[in-house]
Amino acid sequence: MNPRAAAHRILGEVRRGTLSDRAASRVLPAVDPADRGLALDIAFGCLRLRARLDAWIGACADRPPSRMDRAVRDWLRIGVYQLTELRTPDHAAVGETVGAARSVLGRRRAGYVNAVLRALARRRDADSGGGADARAAGRAGAPAGGDPFPDPDEDPVGHLCSWGSHPEWLVRRWLARWELADVRRLVEQHNRPPDVVVRMLDGGDPAPPDGVELEPVPGWPRSYRLERGLPETALSHLRAVVQDPAASAVVDYTGDRLAEPVLDVCAAPGTKALGLAAGYGVAVVALDISHRRLVRLGAPARRLGLPVSAAVADARRLPVAEAGTVLADVPCTGTGVLRRRADARWRLEQRGLDDLVALQREIVDACAAAVRPGGLLVYSTCSLEREENEGQVDAFLDRRPDYRRDLPGAGARSDCVTPRGDLFVRPWLTGTDGAYAARLRRIA
Repeated sequence: MNPRAAAHRILGEVRRGTLSDRAASRVLPAVDPADRGLALDIAFGCLRLRARLDAWIGACADRPPSRMDRAVRDWLRIGVYQLTELRTPDHAAVGETVGAARSVLGRRRAGYVNAVLRALARRRDADSGGGADARAAGRAGAPAGGDPFPDPDEDPVGHLCSWGSHPEWLVRRWLARWELADVRRLVEQHNRPPDVVVRMLDGGDPAPPDGVELEPVPGWPRSYRLERGLPETALSHLRAVVQDPAASAVVDYTGDRLAEPVLDVCAAPGTKALGLAAGYGVAVVALDISHRRLVRLGAPARRLGLPVSAAVADARRLPVAEAGTVLADVPCTGTGVLRRRADARWRLEQRGLDDLVALQREIVDACAAAVRPGGLLVYSTCSLEREENEGQVDAFLDRRPDYRRDLPGAGARSDCVTPRGDLFVRPWLTGTDGAYAARLRRIA
């Protein structure tokens, strides 16, 4: 399949409700391996930067994107992404996109796509003086003069929503909590494709196989960025898991000397369970409500020879009477990992946040009931939202006076620990995903 046609099919599946990762896994097998990277880059780039691309489309078309045929709009986003974000020459970005679109849209509608994309190419050439260096600078940084985006100083919200391509309600939440400069850096971080990072489970420097190149991630001793090669090739030769440093920080914060049995609740795909078992010498039972996701844990556990078992279970009704340690990595909005979930920012709503807070409360109460006196409950999310993080923990401690906050694990990175002892990984400071965790000790 043509990579641009594959990107269009992924966008169509996402529009109909399929998660982006699942849509890509369905479509990419039909694409030549050499073209899969381009197809994925275009599809996920169009999802992340949807609002930015639509601003360009609206400036060059005879109607706003919201009034366009959805298939036509997707093709326009594909072309605009190549013109404004990739180093695709104008003639190739337009010609290849229109050629692929013609077999789907027909000649008339493909002609419309051609007209809009050529108008954008002419506009950008005029704005940049026709120079390649100026066009490259426009792709790499802030928009050039004449671009259809609000001034970042006069209208920071409008700029972060359009050029930054984030929902307004989320931008306003963050601006009410953090400085504008921090929110700008957060938005920029979310708009970058994520690196593939492996965590070494045994410590020491890795010895990657031929064809694989790893670089240390500064500030994260066990984490290495995959610079060349395939993740599966690296993992077949290393005692490692694919894990962002922010998720690794939760493992290190959970710490050593863990009382058994150790439960990892809402565990899939299970990399934290593997990290706890390998790093701290404990047997871990991984529980998750999704058999499809949990089954992915079996192969790496066997490959690494780690004492990790798995069972399907609803975290609100745990099938155990008592545990020494429970890691509750609860479902959340995922606002700390939006760069990985290309379509997630457009699915989120305030109502969804409220529903998740209620679910988290049910889960943490069920887990707390299973921890024996003296045991440890670690609550974690990949969210940045106060209601899901410290607000959830504070409310729990009000309900459960037999629990108190506990000191971080010995391996916790100190600059990611709050004054109250919680873990909070801020993406705009670390260049990683975001994460939150709190260690809660049952004292009676």
